[in-house]
Amino acid sequence: MDIPNLRQQFLSENLKILRRPTPKQENTPYLPILLKVMMKEERITFSVYLKVSEGEKGEIKFLPYLEQGETLQTSWVESLERVGIERLYFHERDMDRVVAYLNNHILLTSADPEHYKEKFCILREHLSLSLHRAFESPHLGANVKLAKKSLGNLVKIMGKKDFPWKLVWEMLHRDYTLYNHSVNMSLMGMAFMGFLGKSGRDCLLVGMAGLFHDLGLTYLKEELVNKAELLDPEEREMLNRHPFLGYRLLKKNPEIPVDSLRLILEHHESADGSGYPQGLSLPRQHPYTRILFILEVYDGLTTFRPYCPAHTPFAALKILQEQQGARGLACEPQVMKQFIQFLALA
Repeated sequence: MDIPNLRQQFLSENLKILRRPTPKQENTPYLPILLKVMMKEERITFSVYLKVSEGEKGEIKFLPYLEQGETLQTSWVESLERVGIERLYFHERDMDRVVAYLNNHILLTSADPEHYKEKFCILREHLSLSLHRAFESPHLGANVKLAKKSLGNLVKIMGKKDFPWKLVWEMLHRDYTLYNHSVNMSLMGMAFMGFLGKSGRDCLLVGMAGLFHDLGLTYLKEELVNKAELLDPEEREMLNRHPFLGYRLLKKNPEIPVDSLRLILEHHESADGSGYPQGLSLPRQHPYTRILFILEVYDGLTTFRPYCPAHTPFAALKILQEQQGARGLACEPQVMKQFIQFLALA
């Protein structure tokens, strides 16, 4: 294929560029990478692709846009940005090359305040790919360690006195996938903990819990996890096991703090004691369980899903404040108040 010619013709009438990331259920070997983390005027170490829709049936294809070894020209990036394209794609076989590329970009990017946004964005993308490797690889331990290192770097940036909290909200994924949701939970959890004045250690343990809280879902059937219709009692019982499955998978991993394990197990426990999988009363829950519970619901409400449009932050907060368990309010009022104050910084 003539790649230079494709770059000139990618806006032709019969080629529709798709801007939303690919849901996992499409079962494609191509993964998204944000355009803004690509180094302009530098040689790229992996091939990148455009996700397009062709023909009357809208067949989805991934067409090569830049070959490994080519230099990413500024003009090409600008042409993509002008039409609202935020991400390109790479083949999963190049995962190690992409992670190494981002590692290099992190080292080359200053940690000065004027570069916070750029550095944070690169670290967020690195974290997303580290999580993908952890979820997809049988060698969970090494990839958990890599993800923990990424989180540690993010905690350091967020711990700076002049860190702009608004940046966290700008960096959240707006489309729901299991990976996007987990990264959002991790970022919001660490930022919220920082806002509350908690230690870097506690920020990291909540970040780890947020990142791996839904690991158990990867061991359930995709048809069940992605089902849009109301679940029957048997399906609901199976789905409600995912916190325990994640806990069991991670409990022997030395990289996961004990408190993070407990939060992974408890992230669906309700303030009124009617949650799952254990139905714990509020005094028996970890002090940070209430934070993870609120973030879990909030992110689920405010991200786009094919079968469910995203709520506005205001509408999501109203739902959270009014959400009832079997015995009372699902969200603890004091933590809810603190979360609203935190959102005011967005």
